[in-house]
Amino acid sequence: MTADEAARTAVSYLRALPGDPPLDLGVQRLAIAAACRGEHLREIGAFEEPAPDSNTAFLSLVDAVRRQPPGVEVIVATAAVFGDRVRDRARRILQLAALRVPVRLADGRAPGDALVSAWDERGPDERRRERAREGMRRRALRGEVLGRAPYGYVVSDRQLVPEPREAATVKRLFSMYLDENEGVRKIARRLNEDGILTRTGRPWTAGAVRNVLRNAAYTGLYRRLGVTVTRAHAALITQAQHAEVLRRMTSRRTAPATQERREYLLSGLVRCGYCGGPMIGARRPGEGTEIIEYSYYRCQAATNEGRCAYHTRRAEALESEVLDELSRAGGPSPVAARPRRESGHEARRVALDRTLDHMLERRATGQWTDADLVRRAAPIVLEQLSLEAEAAQGETDPVEPDDARERLVDAWDDLTFEERRSLLHHAVAEIVVTDDAVRVARRR
Repeated sequence: MTADEAARTAVSYLRALPGDPPLDLGVQRLAIAAACRGEHLREIGAFEEPAPDSNTAFLSLVDAVRRQPPGVEVIVATAAVFGDRVRDRARRILQLAALRVPVRLADGRAPGDALVSAWDERGPDERRRERAREGMRRRALRGEVLGRAPYGYVVSDRQLVPEPREAATVKRLFSMYLDENEGVRKIARRLNEDGILTRTGRPWTAGAVRNVLRNAAYTGLYRRLGVTVTRAHAALITQAQHAEVLRRMTSRRTAPATQERREYLLSGLVRCGYCGGPMIGARRPGEGTEIIEYSYYRCQAATNEGRCAYHTRRAEALESEVLDELSRAGGPSPVAARPRRESGHEARRVALDRTLDHMLERRATGQWTDADLVRRAAPIVLEQLSLEAEAAQGETDPVEPDDARERLVDAWDDLTFEERRSLLHHAVAEIVVTDDAVRVARRR
């Protein structure tokens, strides 16, 4: 055995499975032990669900692997341990992949292959939904519009027809990018300054501008459900213009093709004290010869909409200031807690599941590779994990704002990232940041 093999570690995850015969925990332990011996893995922990429909052990496993050095694996007897439905199994495997934790099946199968096979063997209800999608594809082949029209068009007699005001904005947007050589943020700022809003009545962002520029529909191309129809409707730009946009975007891209996903402790709580918009987490390399990378928070409105100055705060410094504010005698003035929107959370969970289904279908039909699926699904499954952890916290351990504040102050260094974030959301209503001050409003 090599030194590298000896250093490999794994944690196991077990859940009793019904069946004939049932795959009980004892059988799973034997299978996992045999696989660890065969793969020279050292098992350093085991997480067993207390009931078939429980998720507490998996959430504990996630907290544990986040605290482990890189390289720890999760080993299970079979992919079915992750859930009775294929989507549930895929979500668990993709969540671990997004956290850069490899999954090993004791039955020897590759996780991706196991998911694809199970997806192909789904029950009749899921198959009926697929047949409905096939009918929609046939409609798309006839040039009939499915779903909402892109900005610049409306649907008339199942066809895309230019909407004059929006179409003029689309042409102006392309002209600013190609003829005036403006960047997406400056384009968004100019549109907002001229009082032009998106279809939903919101200000333009860099992302919204970029989505328009990338959309081939403006060349008369229609794509939906894997179907592509050329000259399906009136074009607003030429194919040459669209090709030039894509070429410039590719040449301007300086970030690497794949980026590590980062989570930020104060996301959803911190707001800009000048425009009132949210501040988002970001990172940048150190200056000069430094190889360290800095994490910081910056005003989203300045970054994406050009509506505010470029206000930033280093993440470590801001988080330390928030803890100092919570530590002060009496603390800052409490404010009423915002009501929880359980129905909204449930609607969001349903929407995320639907998106994940579409992604799994693309992998199963060969449109995507395993790597494509892991990369594209990462933000979806991590948001699902966050919603799941929040729901579990609310059900099993209701936390009063004052108790959360005291625990943050007394045990900050001993808390995991998820524990800190959860307690912050219980203790803090909002964090308002200006260049020279931080105001922390407590919940009550």
